[in-house]
Formats: sequence, C-alpha cells, structure tokens
Amino acid sequence: MEELIERAKNKDKEAFTELVLSIQKDLYCMAKVKLQNEEDIYDVIQETMMVAFKDIGKLKENRFFKTWIIKILINKCNRVYRLKKFVSFEEYDAYNYVAQEDKNEKMNFDILISCLDNKEKMIMTLYYYLEYTTKEISKILNIREGTIRSKISRAKSKIKNYYKGEFE
Repeated sequence: MEELIERAKNKDKEAFTELVLSIQKDLYCMAKVKLQNEEDIYDVIQETMMVAFKDIGKLKENRFFKTWIIKILINKCNRVYRLKKFVSFEEYDAYNYVAQEDKNEKMNFDILISCLDNKEKMIMTLYYYLEYTTKEISKILNIREGTIRSKISRAKSKIKNYYKGEFE
C-alpha cells in the first residue's frame, strides 16, 4: 500500500484508483451512515476521490491515507446533509456491489444500531463494522480518544437497554 500511495502522490491515476478500490466498502458504509439517497452517496464518494487525488500530495504520513480520505468523505457528507437536511435514517437500501452475506450482515448491524443518534451510529460503524481503532476514529472525527471510548461504551449500554426492554 505504501508504494501505491507514493505513486498516487506522483499523480499516478492507476495507483490512486487501486487505493480507492481497496477501501470502497469503507467509503460506502460511512456515506451510508450519514446519507440515505444512493445518488448522493455515490456523488459524495466521487467528490471525495476528486479532492483526495488533487490533494494527496498534502498527505504527510502515508500510513494515515485511509483515515485521511474517510475524514474528507465525512466532511463532504456533512455538507450534503446540511444542504438537504436529511432526517430519515429508517429506510435501508441494500448495497448493489456487496455480496449477499455482507448485505445481511450490514442490514442486521443497521437494525442493531437503529436506536442510536447519528454521531453514535457513525462511531459504532467505524469501530465495529469497519474495524477502525479508537485512535483512528479519534483522528477522523477530531474527538479525543477517551471520548470515543466513552461514546462506544454508552452506545453499547443504550443498545443493550433498548433490546432488553424489547425482549422482556
């Protein structure tokens, strides 16, 4: 990956495309947490790729490429979210490019976190579904790592209490 990033920094389009393809699932999942409209999701991903390709030379440490591009994506999603004032996170539109098992896994995960607010959904998606560390999430969201751990703990309690009430 290190070599691809270096080539991409030298404006190698094929290397950059390969990098983006390696994290396309992460990009889609994060956009899906914030946006519901498939067209908006793909537009935001495309905008993210254009900005990232243009600015990749500004990336100081190659090992943070994934964190860096996810942060760009989140900022783009927030802009679209504010402009369109999306409020519905109930509707689920299955991914077109993900295998059926992944669709079912993501749908189950979405149902599980449906009782959380948007910030909690984003953190839980990053942590549990996309398997980012609390340190990486901290960098992406500009929130202290301790706060991320607290939010994960509170979200887990909220989920547990929500479903405990449903099954009792």
